[in-house]
Amino acid sequence: MAGYTGRLGRVRGSALIYLSSAILLSSAALAADPPSRAAAIAAADAAAGLPVKADEGVPVCADPPPSGEKLAGDMKLGSEGHSIEVSNGGGGDALVNIRHADTRKLASRFYLRAMESMTIEGVPDGIYVLQYAFGPALSPDCKTFTRILRARELPEADDLKTQTIDDDQHTEIKRSSVSYELSVTETGNVKPVNIDAAAFNAE
Repeated sequence: MAGYTGRLGRVRGSALIYLSSAILLSSAALAADPPSRAAAIAAADAAAGLPVKADEGVPVCADPPPSGEKLAGDMKLGSEGHSIEVSNGGGGDALVNIRHADTRKLASRFYLRAMESMTIEGVPDGIYVLQYAFGPALSPDCKTFTRILRARELPEADDLKTQTIDDDQHTEIKRSSVSYELSVTETGNVKPVNIDAAAFNAE
């Protein structure tokens, strides 16, 4: 069924690429007893300057959406199509953009809480670029952050194209499945590009 069912590394087949959402802990911290996953995430967020709560006195979204709810964009999902999976392993709550690579128009934006994941199904054919950002809290419109602490874009676009194999014996339709994972650690072999808040927020 098409839609957002609520899950950045990229998976194609068995290849997994982890994208960083924070810097590594200091060598002193690494020499200490291994921290819990929650403690490691909190320490990495603090080192990266990611706040643990919203800025005091700044208006925020009164009812934050669940992970995977579409917030903006012109993408129309079908009953059949490609799938995009995103999981947020840490670094704080995130906004994720899927943009049309040719026009740079916003195809879809969704909210993804820390330690949660989502899957978008029924994605139409197209060439898409993925962006993500972290911020202290959603603004009153519940579509953007009150301020963006970090925004990044993947250096390569994904070409999602339906393939039809038709021969004398059978007809087979192949679609793409792409997966991204936000990770606290700096272990990725894909280096996202920093972008400014205006470029990220543009629709």
